[in-house]
Amino acid sequence: MSEKDDFNASDWSLLPSDVTVHVFSYLNSNDRNHAARVCKAWLEAFEHPVLWHSYQFWFFLPSHINCIEGARKYGKYMRKVFIGVNQMLPDNRKNACFLLEVLSQIQKRRIVHFEIAFTGENPLFYSGHEFLNGIKIFFSKPDDKIEEPMACLQHVDLSGISVPIDDSVIDTLSENHKDLKYLDVQNKVIVCKISPECIQRLVERCKKLKDLRVYYCSFSSEILEAFTEENRDDVEHISIVCRREVKFGIDLDPEAWKLLTTHIPTVRVTLGFDHTCPFHLISAIMKPEIPVRTLKLETFAMCFEEIKLASMYYSKTIVKVVVRSRNSPELEDALLNLARTCTLLRSLHVFCVVRQNTIDEIFSLHPDMKERGTFILKAEVEPEPWVVGVEEGD
Repeated sequence: MSEKDDFNASDWSLLPSDVTVHVFSYLNSNDRNHAARVCKAWLEAFEHPVLWHSYQFWFFLPSHINCIEGARKYGKYMRKVFIGVNQMLPDNRKNACFLLEVLSQIQKRRIVHFEIAFTGENPLFYSGHEFLNGIKIFFSKPDDKIEEPMACLQHVDLSGISVPIDDSVIDTLSENHKDLKYLDVQNKVIVCKISPECIQRLVERCKKLKDLRVYYCSFSSEILEAFTEENRDDVEHISIVCRREVKFGIDLDPEAWKLLTTHIPTVRVTLGFDHTCPFHLISAIMKPEIPVRTLKLETFAMCFEEIKLASMYYSKTIVKVVVRSRNSPELEDALLNLARTCTLLRSLHVFCVVRQNTIDEIFSLHPDMKERGTFILKAEVEPEPWVVGVEEGD
């Protein structure tokens, strides 16, 4: 028999189990399901706990309800769960909510990382109550019949769901998962319904919180003070995005920011402004006491004065700047001043054309920015999307 015939006659079921498991780890869930039907050895590899530590559930078609059986059978191994839903179809919404209920009933649940995201457009007049109820069930304290121990959630990302999250959802989370370290509720909704008092309760309950991402209307000076309390871990990152609701909010006290930075000098802040934020309030919100590391001026308006303020206020802290504006000589002067003043600047994304000599001077001041590709700087209009680092052909 030739070597080729001998190779073709090889019994792939005799592969070492650790090798098969490693190969399976590169397959998506659908391909993995098909491979598991090849032989008994591959089915055993399919059921290996390592392959279920991180799992993605996708609901695009009614038939995708079949994946819930995997949650029932292997959910005890899951530690990181992502749920993607095309919410246009009622069956997809129903099946995703059913999955949340199934996950909430897993014995000895080990899930610590949870993320859910919508992939389609909301139906007309859709409020999302079914999803909010499903998430609350998942966040709630398990029934007495659920066998201990139950792992507390540590990473929760709700930024991908386009329904208005309310206080009851966040309160349920903070009451039952006090080991929470990461929370992102900057989802794409017109009106934010999470109150500052609710976020304050979360900060006071979750002593290990490291990363908090909320809208400005959900933040307060009392929350900053809560981060400075004794017997808690130091917060590492706070992201605050300002939108239309800031006109109804209360201004954050500069003294509260000073207290936070004195107590936690390493804290970093992302401060963002979108096109709905009242433009005249941006400069008032940009206080010099805020340790801004990332600034996002996505206003689509002439914001060169705000860039000048950033150069003045945050020259020792700012690392990344995102600008969506209109081109003007004043804007280019402000960008050059930013590049000269902010020595820590590592990333600059400008979503309008600027002169080539402006780009060249920015690169001469920060050559590592071009080397890493952490920029969007264009001298000519090109079709979108503008991809970070690719635009210069490096």
